[in-house]
Amino acid sequence: MEADRWPPCYDAEELKKSIQLLTSASQVSDIFYGPLEAGDLYQGDIIELRSPIPFIWEDGNPGIGDEFENWLVVGNSCDIHRTTEDASVTQILPIVPIPSANLGSADRNQFLTYRYYRRFYLPPWDDASSKFVHFADFMRPVTIYQSAIENSAQRIASLNYHSWLLLNSCLVRFMARDDGRYD
Repeated sequence: MEADRWPPCYDAEELKKSIQLLTSASQVSDIFYGPLEAGDLYQGDIIELRSPIPFIWEDGNPGIGDEFENWLVVGNSCDIHRTTEDASVTQILPIVPIPSANLGSADRNQFLTYRYYRRFYLPPWDDASSKFVHFADFMRPVTIYQSAIENSAQRIASLNYHSWLLLNSCLVRFMARDDGRYD
């Protein structure tokens, strides 16, 4: 007997409310990001760090991919602040820029309403970023030593509380969506 598809493991109504709150503002970026303060990094911070993505080629050998300038910190904040050996690394996602002129209205709407499962839309965080549509790519996570972040990266934006909830809702939606294993 074939079992039903496993359901997603997230609260769709809470995600819908967060998305509506964020997209109803006239200037999304004004409410999406919090004040940029000195201090520790947290989950949801955008960092500037020019680096390529490490990965494993189809032949099993290590390699490097595209270089990115901006990254979204997705590792748990409590792990980032630990100094023990078992928490010496965290996870970041590359932020992919797409020139605004290259994006049609249908694609733009997909981003603005968070319909993509593998991409997390990030509104412009400053004037320079406003020429692009940015998304954090859930499909290309990178493990990074915390010391590399502390020594080589600079925080350029921080999500506010509601944006952070949205990020986590989208992460759960991505990780816990129904998987079609019985298709």
